[in-house]
Amino acid sequence: MLTVEGATVRYGRFEALAGVQWSVGTGESTVTALLGPSGCGKSTLLRAVAGLEPLAAGSICWDGVDLATTAPHRRDFGVVFQDGQLFPGRTVAQNIAYGLARRHVRGRAAADRVAEMLRLVQLDGFGDRPVSALSGGQAQRVALARALAPRPRLLLLDEPLAALDSQLRESLAEAIGDIVRRAGTPTVLVTHDHREAALVADTVSVMRDGDIVQTDTASRLWRRPVDEETARFLGARASVPGTVRDGVLTTALGDARLTGSADFGELRDGPCTVALRPEAVSVRPDPEGDAVVEHAAALVAGWRVRIRMGDEVFECVGDRPVRPGARVRPTLEPGAVAVIGR
Repeated sequence: MLTVEGATVRYGRFEALAGVQWSVGTGESTVTALLGPSGCGKSTLLRAVAGLEPLAAGSICWDGVDLATTAPHRRDFGVVFQDGQLFPGRTVAQNIAYGLARRHVRGRAAADRVAEMLRLVQLDGFGDRPVSALSGGQAQRVALARALAPRPRLLLLDEPLAALDSQLRESLAEAIGDIVRRAGTPTVLVTHDHREAALVADTVSVMRDGDIVQTDTASRLWRRPVDEETARFLGARASVPGTVRDGVLTTALGDARLTGSADFGELRDGPCTVALRPEAVSVRPDPEGDAVVEHAAALVAGWRVRIRMGDEVFECVGDRPVRPGARVRPTLEPGAVAVIGR
């Protein structure tokens, strides 16, 4: 539905977007997360799609129609920013009805649509409340309802959960995914949090230095990152050389059978580079093990252990206490390893 071809945005000599090629709303993907570190160009791309940033080159099309001459308010896209930007001094219902009034939907039709949106975002009975009485999570739900009320062709969410605490972010991320799917609205979520992206999105696009470097499902993105920098951004702490043969990955840290995941289904035999998050390597005490514990800390889900093998240091997990200086034997966890760029 949305096609971005060679989109370039410049601020003076600085190129915020560098010829971006991107498609959103294809196949079975309702929600696309635009994921990347701060300053990589995510919000600039979102604002360009919304018509709030002019392109220096390239095009942005909806269903094949170039939007270059279409004003932001005529693109029929809903936008929710980080702070929600609710109208103070108005009730929840008045905020949700704002976009409807601009489309000349009033009276009973508007009231019914507001009630429908309140049910959708699970805020029944909140219509008469002033927005100043809302919690942060409630305010973002109202902002989402206001954006969805006019039935936009595309919903753009710019870090809508960034100001919330981590526990609320996780629950609201799941809720947003459910809400927009029930509404049937193609959605783009800008975030720097890969966990949030995985909770919300069907498809994740990773952005770096003003360009899209990979678009995939969250599962495949974690298991098959396009390069080491992407793997590091997604939580990998180290990488090691490996070899794949008949579905078995062999590394200095041990072997792992990869045939249990469809993400590795077409992996060719031969040398590869393996990205390791801490949970990709588990350790157990072994007096004859070839790794030495440098540090160990107790976490809620188990032990986080740093080991040394020769000149290499790895972050690992364990299910029992180990002391610095103890010898351990590492084991690869097939469900958590990633193979880079093959």
